[in-house]
Amino acid sequence: MKKQVFLLTLMSVFFASNVRPTCDTACTTTCATTTDCSNTCNPDHGKTFLSVTPHFQNASPEYASMFNSNYLHDLNAEDKHGNFQVVVFGGKNTGCANSASYFLPYGHKTLTFDGSIKNPMAFASNVAESVVQATLVTTAGADLTVTGEFAIGGAATTPSTMRSDPVTYWMDSNRDTSKILPWNFGITFAALFEPRGVNGAIGDGIGTGLITAPTFKSTVAPTFKYSHVGAGLALRYHFSDDKNGFFGCISTAVQNVRSKICLNEDVTAAAQVINATNFPAANPNGTIAPIGIATTITNSSGQGLNTTVYDPAAVSTVATVGSIATAYIGSGFPNATDAGTTVHGVVIGTAPVDVTSAFAQDAWKYGRIDGCNKITRLADIELSLGYQWFCGDCASTNWSLGVVIPTGNKPNAVNLAQAVVGNGLHAGIFSGSVTEVMLSDEEDYQTSYRLDLDARYLFRNTQARSFDLVNNEWSRYMMVWANKAAYTAALAVNNTLTVTGGGVTTTGVGLGLADRAYTPGINVFTTDMYVKPGFQFRVNQALNIRGEHFRAELGWNILAKHKECVSLACAWSQAPAFADSSYLSGTALNNNRTIYNDAQTSAYNVVDSLTRVSPASTPTTLNTIAAALLADTNYSYYAIGEDQINLDSASSSAVLSQTPYATVGYAWESDYQPQFSVGGSYEFSPSNHALNQWLVWGKFEIAF
Repeated sequence: MKKQVFLLTLMSVFFASNVRPTCDTACTTTCATTTDCSNTCNPDHGKTFLSVTPHFQNASPEYASMFNSNYLHDLNAEDKHGNFQVVVFGGKNTGCANSASYFLPYGHKTLTFDGSIKNPMAFASNVAESVVQATLVTTAGADLTVTGEFAIGGAATTPSTMRSDPVTYWMDSNRDTSKILPWNFGITFAALFEPRGVNGAIGDGIGTGLITAPTFKSTVAPTFKYSHVGAGLALRYHFSDDKNGFFGCISTAVQNVRSKICLNEDVTAAAQVINATNFPAANPNGTIAPIGIATTITNSSGQGLNTTVYDPAAVSTVATVGSIATAYIGSGFPNATDAGTTVHGVVIGTAPVDVTSAFAQDAWKYGRIDGCNKITRLADIELSLGYQWFCGDCASTNWSLGVVIPTGNKPNAVNLAQAVVGNGLHAGIFSGSVTEVMLSDEEDYQTSYRLDLDARYLFRNTQARSFDLVNNEWSRYMMVWANKAAYTAALAVNNTLTVTGGGVTTTGVGLGLADRAYTPGINVFTTDMYVKPGFQFRVNQALNIRGEHFRAELGWNILAKHKECVSLACAWSQAPAFADSSYLSGTALNNNRTIYNDAQTSAYNVVDSLTRVSPASTPTTLNTIAAALLADTNYSYYAIGEDQINLDSASSSAVLSQTPYATVGYAWESDYQPQFSVGGSYEFSPSNHALNQWLVWGKFEIAF
């Protein structure tokens, strides 16, 4: 029988040594085999959640060392008996920069937040594009006056031709994924792209592309620090008067967990403040028109046709309401001048001045990095029933079946690296066994080999998780329109034009700047998800040495966990759409943007689609254009669909980690076999899917 048990042990060791985390192809979570399955050494990045395996579980080193030994179990006792342990433990992670890279985009450990747009690239030009913004008709011979938010005063003019200027379309050519655009985080403003521009007489225009870019530059080199302390209790009781028979176990621990991401920010160029000084009423770029400008004109005598055009003589004296300032000041975009005020029912917070304050801003409901996140809770309770099915002089083995009763806390996505005690409130079941074989029995000491096995399955629950879009890491932090209603409402704000002429007054929605009432993407790209951790396997191999009073144990622990499977708990509403950073003479949508590139190649601009209208014959033309503007049917094309959601970004990766450990102790002569021991371990993994961390513990055990 001794040989049979030893062979069983060797087979178990072989199985344990070849355990690998796998990806369930039937799971709804996206599985990229090149990064998540076949190569567990490949670092993950851009993730929104990391599941840290809780301590003091069945078969973990701090639980099993000494306590699972036959010496303490006193298996030769011919009556009911038990043993009890109290363990105090604590530890920290190492390799903090590597741990932080798990959360950073595109595998970088250092990010540069830079407001400048370097080397913008021209991707299209048009030598004869009409810049007409509205066609208005009045009674022949009557004067026409255009006033409103985006109208300016000026000498009456009588354009004799339809205005056409050359234009040049530009795009952000940056491909460096470590260069992050700060305006997505509410820091200063976005670079303004405007393909049209005028410089001189009609027909002598020059397309300018990039109008202005803000000043801000900062470098962050994040580190992720994780620490914990706890006190655990475990009780094992043998119910039978025989050596073989049933036994029960119960264990739990009180733990304090601290989790913190330090950005370690170095600001080299302070953010350009959004105020009237930096955005004066007059165009800071002279004759370059930053936005569509209306001018006061008089209709051609007897012709009945008037067109609102760019006026090169007036663009440098744009009224405040029509300046670049209107894009930011008094809008939904946080800035220094309107902090604390209410805009469209929303209280505007203080504008972030750097990356550190951006990640802690009140406007963000989720995904924050805001100091140390800590919690103290009772960890999960493990309750099991087992059977000691063989107990000989030189070998023993048992088997048990148990349940995991969740008592910790559930992640809520508020913080990027949240402190969690226990398994995230996942209930579970587990099966375990302990096999021990005597290696030598000398007069002064005994040695034995022990194998502890634990296999568990954690059930699904619902958690709030943030996510990115496919092939667009950290897109969750980009500014969006929450829905079409928010978008169209923003178009209507501060865009009223009043047209008076020939005794007729027409009021409608103008075609100038829209209110920048954007929503931080993190508030939209966070939702309830079904989270299924699946299987976890733990194998603990130990060499136990026992002298008259001396106790020692050397061991090696292997942990393997499946990748989490996540799926949406509720149907996704195809409502949000990425806001374009430029205006292109109005407000755009852009589904080609990234966190590092404000690409213009697929931007859609409502005003652009309406500027080539044909002259009408009634004074209602302005209202007709306004109706078309607000009834835009193209929004749905740019709205983000469920097929664009990257569920993999919201799931914790598969884990394979190794943990060598050592414990030494002292035992007293007593019927209760009291002994005290101290130990330490170091967990390491070839990837950043698990934390590299050290752990120390002290424990007191008795038998009764």
